[in-house]
Amino acid sequence: MALHLQVLPRDTKNFLLLEDQMKTFLVIGLVLCSSVYWASSTNTMMTSATLSDQQQDEEQIRAAARQAFMRGKLASNQKIVEGLTTKNYEMIADGANAVKALVKGQHWFVLDTPEYKRFSKDMELAATQLHDAAVDKNMDAAALRYFDLTLNCLDCHRYIETRKY
Repeated sequence: MALHLQVLPRDTKNFLLLEDQMKTFLVIGLVLCSSVYWASSTNTMMTSATLSDQQQDEEQIRAAARQAFMRGKLASNQKIVEGLTTKNYEMIADGANAVKALVKGQHWFVLDTPEYKRFSKDMELAATQLHDAAVDKNMDAAALRYFDLTLNCLDCHRYIETRKY
């Protein structure tokens, strides 16, 4: 069955009116189809949105805990830097002990991989060596141990950024 359409000249007034009406009906039809689709999927979308909201809330809590933990690590590092610049060995040792305490804390272990465990062990060793250099009042060794500690931080952060935790 062949469908034949009669082509009307574009310059007639009736054709332009018919063309505008067809565009209007097409837009209304698309809106209605979209509305029906949206209404039929609302139940599924609400369940997904609720789950997604709960997951987002949990992630926000984890992110806030990580941020507070990292602020503590930053404060320890600032104490070490201040001790290095003022030649205050007690401040350096206190900062190193604070880093060691953070490494052993529950918020430290965000990944259970051999690489992350190695970074943690290296961090604890660097903090211990920094503490020992401060106790020995060896500024050169303390500066080098702080450099080791900082490099370990940077390497570990680079590693963590490649993982989803």
